[in-house]
Amino acid sequence: MIIKSLGRQTDLIFSRFSGSVIDRGSYTLIQTPSNPDFYWGNYIVFDHAPKKGSLRDWKEIFNQEFSYYFAPHHYVFTWDTGSENKGNVEEFLREGFDMDSAIVLTAKKLHPPPHLNQNIEIRPLTADQDWAQAANLQTICADPRFLNADYAEFKTRQMTDYRKMAKAGMGARFGAFMDDQMVADLGVFHDGKIGRYQNVVTHPDFRRKGICGTLVYRAGMVALKEFGAECLVMEADADYHAARVYESVGFKRHEINYALSWWKQKNTNG
Repeated sequence: MIIKSLGRQTDLIFSRFSGSVIDRGSYTLIQTPSNPDFYWGNYIVFDHAPKKGSLRDWKEIFNQEFSYYFAPHHYVFTWDTGSENKGNVEEFLREGFDMDSAIVLTAKKLHPPPHLNQNIEIRPLTADQDWAQAANLQTICADPRFLNADYAEFKTRQMTDYRKMAKAGMGARFGAFMDDQMVADLGVFHDGKIGRYQNVVTHPDFRRKGICGTLVYRAGMVALKEFGAECLVMEADADYHAARVYESVGFKRHEINYALSWWKQKNTNG
């Protein structure tokens, strides 16, 4: 299966490092057994949008492929059709799945944001304390839908993987600091020519101060000048204002991707 979507292609930069990517012909299987609570590390990309009957078929494939879940833990399905095709998702929605859409943005050059924040220090994460702050900040900024008792541990494991990627010369995570407090962070990792941003967050108490745009810009300039990236890729929720922040430094909309997800705790807790 040849994946056409630039967003999905760059997702695999992380999957190949931390887990496995297996071509099954009509779908691509992404597994991260070392982090089973990472939904977007354990999912399937199909070669067609959902249609009538896909719910049963896709769940059956997922259950067979993810044998390390002894009972339904979560399902994440996405598809790669080379177009913005939502497909037939009604049976999934009736079953309690969420339908998510994400805008993929790209840039080959960047310019400073309209409100460049000069009061923050931006640097790559290196010390243990930096990585611990990043895991904590990611937890503070998490989507409430995904928060559970294991979320902080999951983020710590994820930061451990990012730290290994940085040590392997595949990019870096950057923090924005004010008086030694991390107020925003993100990652930019690459496969040689394409750099992919990951997990961009700003502390709720420090938003609307130009911090995010400044961090995205300066980290991107490092990726273009020092990492050798020729193109930068960013993903943002289609209904979230962050896309406008990214566009303010030079990103342009490239495509929209769709995904369907279900997880046990969400449906257990109503």
